[in-house]
Amino acid sequence: MRVLVIGTNRVCHDRLRDQGHEMVLFVPRGRVRREDPVGPYSHVVILDDEAGADLWAETAEVLHRRYPFDAVAAYNEHTYPLVRAVSERLGIPTAVDVELFHRVVDKSRMRRILDEHAIPSCRFVLARGRRAVLDAVEEIGLPCIVKPVDTEGSLGVSRIDAARDIEAALRRVGPHHIDRGVVVEEFLDGDEFSVEALSTGGRHRIIAVTRKFTDPVTFVSRGHVIPAPLTTDEHAAVTAYVTRVLDAFGFHDCPSHTEVMLTEHGPRIIEMHNRIGGDAIMDLVHLSTGVDMYDLVARQSIGEDISVLLPDEVTHERSAAAWYAAPSGSPAHTLLKVEGVERVRGLPHVRGVTLLKEPGSPQPVVRNNFDRSGRVLAVGDSPEQALDHAREATAVLRFVYGWSSPDV
Repeated sequence: MRVLVIGTNRVCHDRLRDQGHEMVLFVPRGRVRREDPVGPYSHVVILDDEAGADLWAETAEVLHRRYPFDAVAAYNEHTYPLVRAVSERLGIPTAVDVELFHRVVDKSRMRRILDEHAIPSCRFVLARGRRAVLDAVEEIGLPCIVKPVDTEGSLGVSRIDAARDIEAALRRVGPHHIDRGVVVEEFLDGDEFSVEALSTGGRHRIIAVTRKFTDPVTFVSRGHVIPAPLTTDEHAAVTAYVTRVLDAFGFHDCPSHTEVMLTEHGPRIIEMHNRIGGDAIMDLVHLSTGVDMYDLVARQSIGEDISVLLPDEVTHERSAAAWYAAPSGSPAHTLLKVEGVERVRGLPHVRGVTLLKEPGSPQPVVRNNFDRSGRVLAVGDSPEQALDHAREATAVLRFVYGWSSPDV
C-alpha cells in the first residue's frame, strides 16, 4: 500500500515500513528532523508551518496524479484538519475522525458534552479577554486552574491558589490565548492517571492505566509508571468511568489517551485525545504488557481491522517507568555536554536513555513538556521498584552548561 503520512510520531511510521508499506512524508518545517531525508520514505515534502490546508491538499494532489496514494494517515492532532482536506481532495480514505477531534480538543466543548451526558466532571467557565478571565476566576473560586482552550503539552496551564498568583498565571497563559479563550476550572485534588485504550467498531479495549507524576506548579510531566498502583476497586472505577466517556464522545476505530484525576469523589476527567499517549507511554505499555500499540495503531490508521490482533486479556509481565531530567535555568547558559549517559545505559534495569536537548542548546526555563532535557526508561518487579530505578538512573545524568558568549 502507498501511504501519505502527514506529521510525525515516527515510530508508527517505522511500523508501517516494517509492514511492507511505501510512505511519503508531508511534514511542517518546524517538525522536520535531520534524518528524515534518509528515513523510511520514498519522498519527503516540507511545508511552511503556516501553510494552509489548501496548499497541503494541492501539493498532495500533484504527487497523487503521478503516483497514486491508497490512504492518508496521521498520528498527531494538530495535523488532523490537514488530513481531512487531503483525503477529501484526493478522494482516498483516512481513519482520522476530525469531528471527534474537534469534540475533544476544545476543553470547553469537552466539558459541555460531559455535562450533557451527566458524566461527573468539574465546574468550569470559558472566558475571553482579561476582564472575563478575572471574573471567571472569581466565579469558580480558589484554587482553580487556568488553561488555553486547545493547547497540548501543558502549554500555558497555570494553577491559582491565592490572589497574589493571578498575574503570574495570566502571564504564563499569555495574552494571545487570553484573547482567543481560556478555560477556568475548579482544581481537582487527587492522583493523576491516564488510560490507554483502543476502540474498534465502537467497542473499547483498555490496554493499560498509567500513573502520572507532574510538577505541582507548571504541570510539566516528570514521570510515568505502568501498571498504575491501584487497588482492584480503584482500577475498576477508573476504567469504567473512561469507558463511559469514550461511549459519550463516540470513539469508534481509533486509539485514545484519557487523563483523569482520582479524587475523593471518584474519577474526574482532565483532558482526552483521539491519539496514543506521548511521553514514551507506549514504550512503557510494550515493556510492561508486550502489546505493541505503535504497530496496532499504524495498522488501524490505514483501515485494518485490529480487533483480531488484540489479546483476549492484557497482563503485566513487569512494571515499567519513565523519568525525566528537567534542569531549568537561564537561557544565557548553553549546554556543553551530558555526562553519565553510557553509565546509565549500562545499568541492568534501564531500557532506554533519550537526550532531548543537544549540545549548543540554550538552557530552558522549564514551562512545558517540550522544555525537558532527557528521559530514562526502566523496569522493575513492581511499580515502586521501576520508579526507583528510573529516578535513580536519571539522577546520574549530569547536564553541563557554560555561559553563552555575548554578541560582539
